[in-house]
Amino acid sequence: MTGPAALVVGGNGGMGLSVTRALLASGYKVGATVSCTDAIFAFTKACPDCVAVEAADLARPEELKMSVDRLIRDLGSLDAVVICAAVAPFAPAETTALDVFRRTMEINCLSNLAVYQASLPALRRTRGRLILTGSWSGVVATPMMASYVASKFALEGLVDVMRQEAGAWGVEVILVQPGALDTQMMRRSQASLAKVIAELPADEAASYGRLYRQMKYRADEGLAAQKYTSPDTVASVVVHALNAERPETRYPVGSDAEYMCEMARSRTDREIDAFILDMYRTAPLDADEKSADPSAKAPREEGA
Repeated sequence: MTGPAALVVGGNGGMGLSVTRALLASGYKVGATVSCTDAIFAFTKACPDCVAVEAADLARPEELKMSVDRLIRDLGSLDAVVICAAVAPFAPAETTALDVFRRTMEINCLSNLAVYQASLPALRRTRGRLILTGSWSGVVATPMMASYVASKFALEGLVDVMRQEAGAWGVEVILVQPGALDTQMMRRSQASLAKVIAELPADEAASYGRLYRQMKYRADEGLAAQKYTSPDTVASVVVHALNAERPETRYPVGSDAEYMCEMARSRTDREIDAFILDMYRTAPLDADEKSADPSAKAPREEGA
């Protein structure tokens, strides 16, 4: 195959699959990593024109670097890298297991550094581009997502350093910031919330049960109203960022991401906290919660 060469990290996820298909349709020869060996067959069936596929555990950055090295050799050259994979555990900061927090940081942030280190020499030769996937959760925090939010805030700073350093060789480093995506992972995550809520220990249910229920309510509401962004929309933004003569450094994708990223720039921390917490209060309260919440007895001002 001729044409530019691209590497997709996390190709078998909802966004990764859309990005891989979009790159193939745009004339790229593509190599990809998938989450495990069991995913290789389904991925190659969905994207039979990929040049090479490797299973890579993003929680093992050293092994990931070796997988990236092999894929670059298979591709022969490298013009673009797109990192799509992430995990999003939900739990309050107080009860988040330290090993869960560590693994989330490894997958959502450290793995991105591993890919950057492994691919930069090849990208330097072609003045290529590296696209990483952030989130509006990297600029605006929300309750119940401590490890995810921390990893995405960390990625924001890491991307800035990469961009400043790699720019010396004409390598563009770009951050895509999607909002909530309509993917199977998102749907599975939502479905598991009911089980998590039902099995909460008594002390955690007393302290955080309401926040868990409000989180589930908002997730269910977004799915029912089809508010989530299609991963194909993100893929089209990725292709645009690879082809633009002078790409933006960040691309919020989805109306929720655009709104939150703008809010991060224009409002104070206290204003953002008030907005986010009021957004979570929009879930209906049960009888016990109504009697315990004096603010539920009076209407709230819009956006308070």
